[in-house]
Amino acid sequence: MLIKNGWVLTTRLEKKDVAVDGTTITEVGTSLSGSDVIDASNHLVLPGLVNTHTHLAMTLLRGYADDVPLTEWLRDYIWPREMNLTPEDCYYGNLLGSVEMIKSGTTCFHDMYFYPDQAVKAVKESGMRAVISYPLAEFGNPERAGHMLQAGLQFMDTLRTESRIDTSFGPHSPSTCSPEYLLKVQDHAQKLSKLVHIHLHESKDWVENFSKAHEKPPIEFLESSGFLKNNVCAAHVVHATDKELDILKTHGVKVLHCPSSNLKLANGIAPVASMIKKGICVALGTDGAASNNTLDLFAEMRLMTLLQKLNDPSAMTSRAAVKIATENGGTALKWKIGRIEEGFLADIILIDLRNPCMTPRHDVLSNVVYAANSSAVDTVIIDGEVIMENRVLKTLHEEDIVEKAREHAYDLVNR
Repeated sequence: MLIKNGWVLTTRLEKKDVAVDGTTITEVGTSLSGSDVIDASNHLVLPGLVNTHTHLAMTLLRGYADDVPLTEWLRDYIWPREMNLTPEDCYYGNLLGSVEMIKSGTTCFHDMYFYPDQAVKAVKESGMRAVISYPLAEFGNPERAGHMLQAGLQFMDTLRTESRIDTSFGPHSPSTCSPEYLLKVQDHAQKLSKLVHIHLHESKDWVENFSKAHEKPPIEFLESSGFLKNNVCAAHVVHATDKELDILKTHGVKVLHCPSSNLKLANGIAPVASMIKKGICVALGTDGAASNNTLDLFAEMRLMTLLQKLNDPSAMTSRAAVKIATENGGTALKWKIGRIEEGFLADIILIDLRNPCMTPRHDVLSNVVYAANSSAVDTVIIDGEVIMENRVLKTLHEEDIVEKAREHAYDLVNR
């Protein structure tokens, strides 16, 4: 495959060609020749966006429970519905989320939700790239949690040869998993070289309640227990002191930032600019569609950047925001993605520069962060395969999926 005459984001924005052989970018240059040519004239060639924290099948609960605090939202609305989820529900919820993400330029995601085998099924059909977390929680039942961990290990073993799918451990949070259980999970993760995907410091209430019970806030406690290592991907991290951020930096913990969900559930604004100054790897996520309510990472980039400018307009640049949504996502998930560069996997999106939201072109990256929306995404390439062209999906039947997902969503909330 040869992507010709596009404006390519490398170390800077340049008119370049991109050669792809199989699944990998082999050359970025000028006047390249090859077959299977994609004319990228009037297009911006970007790495695919990386959604590092979501609960994909929660698309079925989009708009079901709004305008309530996190604890009430979970206890009174979400958890009761989730108790009635079926594998088929999750399958169509995952497919609906895949359609939405592809059409908004996301090529890779990190999921944590029930029936992870259904997420795997959707990923295989859609052509997306993913890290699928096996969900783990104790809720005071160590025996059941032990069985879940064994099931998770078996799940991971079945997927060890998949090329576009990796797996991770998904202990829900320090509030739902005991310190002993978290250490057991981390021990398995170290032996298998897997990520640990966990919610951390999401709400002030959760931090305060944990601190009262353990005499230390979660980050300090997890450091003292030996849990924090460079394979930990911590979602949210809204309420963290400078001392706690230094702890995360010391142990190489990656932060998965979800600004819309944090605001919608009144959890606050994460200190992302401070994290970046300290050298913490911050990546971007949407969280689930029940608490966002969109999976559009362009919207998330814009909100993240504006929030960090609350007191300083120079706190985050558009280039830094794009890096967080692309390269940092690849770093966090340990995939060689997020850059248009020789040797990187060919996860690439083409943005139509003739789209009204990309006009005029005073600063193209500024448009990407502050003006772009999913309608500007013209073509999506994942692992060297064209998944969407001229905004038409090539792997999924969009209308059928939307209809089936709608049926399952209505049935779920009335079940």
